[in-house]
Amino acid sequence: MIISCFIGVCVLLFGPLVSSACNVTLYAQGEPLNFTSPNYPGNYTSNDNCYWDIYPQTRGYSVILDMVFSDIESSSRSNCPYDALTIYVKNNGDQRIGESKRICGQSRLNIITREDQHIHAVFETDGSVTRGGFLIRYYETDGHSCGLSDLSASSVAWTNLTSPGYPSNYSNNLNCQWTISASVGYEIKVEVVYFNVEYSTACSSDYLLFSDGSTSFAAQLGKYCGRSYITRVVVSSRNYMTITFHTDDSDTALGFNLKYKAGTFLTTTTEITNGLNCGSRLLRASTSTWGHLSSPGYPNHNYRDNMDCRWTVSAPAGYKIKVEIIVLSVEFEATCAFDYLLFSDGSSSFATRLGKYCYGTRNVVSSSNAMTITFHTDGSRTDRGFSLKYMARTSGASGVNCGSSLLSASTSTWTYLSSPGYPNYNNNMDCKWTISAPAGYKIKAEIIALSLEYEATCARDYLLFSDGSSPYDTKLGKYCTGTRDVVSSSNAMTITFHTDGSVTGRGFSLKYMARTSVSGCGTDEEINEYETKYIESPNYPLQYPSNANCSWTISNRLEGYVIHVQVVDFNLEPHNPCSYDYVQLYDVTGTYERSLGRWCGLNGPDTQSTGMSMKVRFLSDSSNTLTGFKLAFTAVEPTSSCANGFNCGSSLLSASTSTWRYLSSPGYPNYNYNNNMECKWTISAPAGYKIKAEIIALSLEYEATCARDYLLFSDGSSSYDTKLGKYCNGTRDVVSSSNVMTITFHTDGSVTGRGFSLKYMARTSGCGTDEKINEYETKYIESPNYPLQYPSNANCSWTISTRLEGYVIQVQVVDFYLEPHSSCFYDYVQLYYVTGTYERSLGRWCGLDGPDPQSAGMSMKVRFHSDSSSTFKGFKLAFTACEPTSSSSVSPNLGGIIGGVFGGIVGVAIVTCCCCGICSRKKSTTNDQSQGNRSREVNLNTVYTVPVSNYPPTTATTQPAMFTPPPAYSEVVKDDPPPYCQAVPLSDILPLVTSSPNGASSYQGTDNPAGPS
Repeated sequence: MIISCFIGVCVLLFGPLVSSACNVTLYAQGEPLNFTSPNYPGNYTSNDNCYWDIYPQTRGYSVILDMVFSDIESSSRSNCPYDALTIYVKNNGDQRIGESKRICGQSRLNIITREDQHIHAVFETDGSVTRGGFLIRYYETDGHSCGLSDLSASSVAWTNLTSPGYPSNYSNNLNCQWTISASVGYEIKVEVVYFNVEYSTACSSDYLLFSDGSTSFAAQLGKYCGRSYITRVVVSSRNYMTITFHTDDSDTALGFNLKYKAGTFLTTTTEITNGLNCGSRLLRASTSTWGHLSSPGYPNHNYRDNMDCRWTVSAPAGYKIKVEIIVLSVEFEATCAFDYLLFSDGSSSFATRLGKYCYGTRNVVSSSNAMTITFHTDGSRTDRGFSLKYMARTSGASGVNCGSSLLSASTSTWTYLSSPGYPNYNNNMDCKWTISAPAGYKIKAEIIALSLEYEATCARDYLLFSDGSSPYDTKLGKYCTGTRDVVSSSNAMTITFHTDGSVTGRGFSLKYMARTSVSGCGTDEEINEYETKYIESPNYPLQYPSNANCSWTISNRLEGYVIHVQVVDFNLEPHNPCSYDYVQLYDVTGTYERSLGRWCGLNGPDTQSTGMSMKVRFLSDSSNTLTGFKLAFTAVEPTSSCANGFNCGSSLLSASTSTWRYLSSPGYPNYNYNNNMECKWTISAPAGYKIKAEIIALSLEYEATCARDYLLFSDGSSSYDTKLGKYCNGTRDVVSSSNVMTITFHTDGSVTGRGFSLKYMARTSGCGTDEKINEYETKYIESPNYPLQYPSNANCSWTISTRLEGYVIQVQVVDFYLEPHSSCFYDYVQLYYVTGTYERSLGRWCGLDGPDPQSAGMSMKVRFHSDSSSTFKGFKLAFTACEPTSSSSVSPNLGGIIGGVFGGIVGVAIVTCCCCGICSRKKSTTNDQSQGNRSREVNLNTVYTVPVSNYPPTTATTQPAMFTPPPAYSEVVKDDPPPYCQAVPLSDILPLVTSSPNGASSYQGTDNPAGPS
């Protein structure tokens, strides 16, 4: 008995070194288990061929397969010709393949079988390169937990439907689909009881999708995410509804609780009035009178969030449908990604797009006798909506045959022009529009959006502006990317849109107007809160014209706010004192204008008004012209209550959570500050936020201890609170530990300087950026408030990367002092090697010993965490891009090898003794194994100021092996069962010969030896 147990334990411990854990049949349980490529987390072997068959343990259940990690030799070819993992979903009965997926490279996937299917996975490798392999977890689920069974709606009682795991958080990477059916003649009504799903723009991460039919490809009734952005009721237009629940691999939430019922709901007039079934009617266009259509609630009420309304308009054979948008007032975004009106050239929203709009008025014409109009709104801001009219016409398809019209520019309103089918144009187009204006006027065109096939010289697809009535006139500009203004020199302009026969894009959208200004430039702009307006010199970034004389007035209606201007780009003809070409700013109060300064050359303005309006004047002479300027204007709270600064700092400032706000010393930058000033500003942020201040410029009287003139940051509502920093030169970031910060500007009675300029914002973390390193360049990152004490509860993240092929990121310590702890549990810096979305820890550091490794690739992530207790001086780290050193290769660790062998012998002896007492007992359950391994994971992941390696370090000075192995399972999937390659559950991957249930393969993994229940 003892000898048998001893042999069994030896096989158990050393079997994986000589036997590939494949060609087995596994049975999925409710608790996630996993299988891996042979030798994981080491590289798999060449010329291997393995398979796994995975069935649910419980009859009538389905198998969910979740790819946690994959690193398989990839190829530029799409069929993975070298090494590949192929996943087949097979029918249990006839073994026919339902679907398959061939995988290589680094990817993630999630596959769910039907209840009558199983997984057949095949891993094939060739004789060349090997990589880290893969780790896949699998588990079983009943059909209702992830939407695999058809549901039947009762007309008598409500039935509930919840997200998997509700009321606990749902899992990542779910693709659940429920199809609800009702008796013929009934519709299906769904009411929301509770809803909390991760929010994202356009619900691109996690979402709940309602489709008006028996598949998810049917017309959308709504797509929802967030916490309170879903309408109360969703109703189908027929006796089927499909509900799809998708989650990505990031944040999760509590999910949803719905109830559904069958009935005749579309006849309820209140629900039609409320717009819950918007767009469910078939509209017919008259050949003699206009038909009218508007958004639900228009014009008395704003439209609702999260709507997807569709109307199909038809006309008699031989007619086309012409639509004229009368009013369109929806949430604006440059690409119309939030709320929009979509026109499709047919009876389906999947037909060719005629246009997608979120502003302006225009005409849209179909190419046949059917058109579909879709009105989509997201979960954020709403507005008045739209109003349009439609009619059946035998002609009137102006704009479909691009460039056939002579356009006229209005002297009072903007007119809009876009590429045919915007936002999707066709190949091989040559559209020409000629725009004319009254005599004495010029034409100004502003490109709003331009997304074409890009080529450096715009030789493929382009938008060409010509200065006259022919495309052969003087070229004003030829563009294939970016936004800009173009101004004619006369009252005619020709616009040519050319596309070749290859790649297409979204197209263009522009507006044009007739202007009397010599250069066509200058408008009156009004700024709202949290808004930035830009003005540019004519034809920017091409050369501005000679003899330009432009004037803009920038104002806001926010009581107590002023106008702040910043330079985006500035290049005018240089001269002292700016007599040739220049920008001049004026402070405007009523009819009174006071000059704030004149700028030329490369130095543009960075100042603010003292009131609610600012005037900008641009003048160029008849000689040299350059690329011009682009300026940004925002409405901000004034930096002092008095323009001369004698009463500076009397305002209570509020930090925005979305945009930077600016603060500068009185008189900056045109005048030096005064002597003997004591200015104090208190900045507050919403609860739960911190305040981050970035010093842009600081030019004060210098003294080594900053005892004369200085800028003092205090961590609270008083200048007597904890000092965050005291500075008299340089630029840096300062972060508060709470939602209040006080800034004190002190000057003595001697020398003065230009002063300071800074910006501030409310942030949840307050620190962390993405940095790019070029050759011969060093980038530095510092803990918040360095070299003063960093704040408590900091959670910062930086990503450092380079574009230099073959180079890696090297980090060196300049200064390092964090709270010490044996396993760096309190305050620490942790580094990660980053490849795509995959991150592998390089180690965790605290105390006085900082990191000195290099990454294995072109990116490195730095995370800094502090707890709520002691804080210290912090750190300053230097990062460079360099060629990999020899230390990045794997070197033998003799001590580790000897220690490992000795440890193995001792382990065999211990396990042998234990086995003698338990050989007659049954194998422990998977849950027991998992709990045992979780406690072991805590010990394995204890790191103290040394890089994390995949092998136990022999001493605290063990050098890391600089190769790129796949992550340990515990790094990728927290709190899940460990992979087979860890010590305790090695039996889980050994193919033990057992009796096969129900005629299954004679090889069965021992995850659950009982087989199906």
